[in-house]
Amino acid sequence: MQLPQLPKRSVECHKGDFGHALVMGGKRGMTGAAILASHAALRVGAGLVTIATPKNTQAIAAAACPVAMTLGLPWKQNVSRLRHKLFEGRHRTCVMAVGPGLGRRPNIDELVVELFLHWPNPMILDADALNVLADNPQSLKRIETSSRNDAPKPRVLTPHPGEWSRICGIPASQRDDQKAAANQFATQHGCIVVLKGSQTFITNGCTEYVNRTGNPSLAVGGSGDTLTGIITGLICQKMEPLDAAILGVHLHGLAADIAHAQLGSPSTLATDLLNHLPAAMKSCQP
Repeated sequence: MQLPQLPKRSVECHKGDFGHALVMGGKRGMTGAAILASHAALRVGAGLVTIATPKNTQAIAAAACPVAMTLGLPWKQNVSRLRHKLFEGRHRTCVMAVGPGLGRRPNIDELVVELFLHWPNPMILDADALNVLADNPQSLKRIETSSRNDAPKPRVLTPHPGEWSRICGIPASQRDDQKAAANQFATQHGCIVVLKGSQTFITNGCTEYVNRTGNPSLAVGGSGDTLTGIITGLICQKMEPLDAAILGVHLHGLAADIAHAQLGSPSTLATDLLNHLPAAMKSCQP
C-alpha cells in the first residue's frame, strides 16, 4: 500500500487544531520513558502534550520536558480517585498513550483495564500496559463482545515480540506465527497491532503493512517509547489510527537510518531519533 501522508497545515492554524496527547507513565526510576514519548509526540506535530505521572516525579517531568504540561496523579490512591482525575477533567478529549515507564501496581493495573475498556478516544498501549492486558485476558473478551455502540475508539498495541508472546502465547522466535496471531487478534478485538522488530509488521486484521526502514541502532532503551509518542502525535492530528501507525513506524525507522548514517551503531540513542525526526519528516513531504 502507499505510504500515508503527513497532515497538511493551514497558514491560519493554531495549536488547538492539532490535538492533545496525554502520556501516562513515568514512575520513579523510569520517568525518561514518558519524557521521550512526549517529546516525540510534539516533534511530529501534536498541538499539546500532558504528561500524567506520579506526583513524586511531576517536577522531574516538567523540568526535562518544558514544552509539555504535567498532571500529577495520586499514584498510590484507589482507582476511583485516579479515574476521576482522568475521566472527569479536560483531559477526557485527549488521545492517550499509556505504558511508557508505567510500572506495575495493583491499582495501576486496574486503572489500565478501566482505560482500555472505557477511554472515549484512541489509545496507544505499550510496555507495562501490554503486560497488564496479558495478565487480564477477561478485559479483551469484554472488548470482543461489546456492541458497536459500546465499543471504545481504536486501540493501537505496540508490542515487541516478547510482550506479544505474553499476550498471544506464541514464542518470540516464531515470527510468522506471531504475525498470524496479530492478524487474528486485530480482527477479533477491533485493534491495530504494531508487532515491532526487524521489518515491523502492522495490521488491523484486514490491511497488512511491513515496514522497510530502520536498522539495529533501534535496539536500545527508549526506542519503543519514542515510537509510541510518534504514533500518538500523528493520531492527535486526526490521522486514521492505522495510517498513523504505518507512517509512524516508517518515520521512526527513517530517523534511525539518518542517525545511524551519522553516528553508527551502537552510538545511536533514542534521543538521537528525536533529533533526526525533522529530517525524516521533511523527506516524506511532497
